[in-house]
Amino acid sequence: MSNTTTSAQPSSMKNQIGRSSSLLDALDAATQWQPFALLASTFLASLILAAMFGALAAALVGTSTVLAGVIGFIGFLVTISVAVVGVNATGIWLSDDVWTRAQRSVMEAVMSSLFTCHRLLAVLVLEFLLYVVFLLALTLVLLFCKIPGIGPFLYAFAMPVGVIASGIVLFALLYIAVPLAAPAIWNGTPIMRTVVLLQSVARNRMLKTIIMMVLLGILTFMVIGFVSAVLLFGVMVVASLSAVVLGLSSFGMGSMMSLITGGGFGMGGYSYAIAFGAACLFLAGSIPGALIALKGTSIIYREVSEGLDLDEVERNLNNRMADMKARAEAARQQALAPRPAPQEPAVAAHAAPTPVPTPPPSLSCPACHAATTTDDVFCGECGHKLK
Repeated sequence: MSNTTTSAQPSSMKNQIGRSSSLLDALDAATQWQPFALLASTFLASLILAAMFGALAAALVGTSTVLAGVIGFIGFLVTISVAVVGVNATGIWLSDDVWTRAQRSVMEAVMSSLFTCHRLLAVLVLEFLLYVVFLLALTLVLLFCKIPGIGPFLYAFAMPVGVIASGIVLFALLYIAVPLAAPAIWNGTPIMRTVVLLQSVARNRMLKTIIMMVLLGILTFMVIGFVSAVLLFGVMVVASLSAVVLGLSSFGMGSMMSLITGGGFGMGGYSYAIAFGAACLFLAGSIPGALIALKGTSIIYREVSEGLDLDEVERNLNNRMADMKARAEAARQQALAPRPAPQEPAVAAHAAPTPVPTPPPSLSCPACHAATTTDDVFCGECGHKLK
């Protein structure tokens, strides 16, 4: 990170933690009916789709196991897609409130979610790939520690460094990269700039982010615990009165169990009524905590991203990626280049020429001067003895 990032003169850690009180603004999300209805509709639609596709896949098991598996897989994708779009739309709606923008309608938030879900998925995939690269690098370092002789010496340094690096990377993923990726996308940040921003936050403001995330978790669990306590006391009262009004012989939670099994009147209709009521109570108890968590992450993103100068970091990242692409392209061109024709070995080029046999010297008869050879004993013309 360049010095321009820290030149904004950020406040001290005490003041930064003091500003965490802005997380209390997340409590307002539990009192707004539009995001509550949107998230409740998302949960209900996901449950209905899961039940429909599950029943269809179960019915097809006896006919075709492959078809049942395909239907189940399609149902899983559809259910997850509906859940992601709905939760993303709720986060977009709450993000408008955090950044004091013009509030979108629920339908506009859903449409924005449809066109931004791929960005969130791309950021999460990039984060996963970066984590895989880190694991591969750590594995390579540990493999060097198997070198005989100096392996234990290398491991003495690799072990503590690896532990510290792994802990930092995991905390950065769990408390920064994964939870803050969605608020960045909700705020309209592009994919690569989101990655750069998360990297800068992890490098410069990790402690502040982790503290605010922990405080948000405590606040969310406190609200969930309070709502659960309210619902529990209400269930006890309604169970007791139901036993009196409906003529059951026992009071309390046992009455509810009797109704679920249809033991009160010999009728099973009450079990469906209680199942529907239990689902409504579950949504009423869990959705407020989910809304507070969604709005709280947007508030944390706003606080930790304030004052960050990402231009130079983004330029450096783009330069590194361009360099990697250039190297990959050069390697590809080298691999696709035609190979030269095989040449003869250099030894053959410098080999000695094959000696040409010299003809035997020409001889002549001393008497008649006719041509003779070294093998002749007498001259073929005059019969003169040569040897």
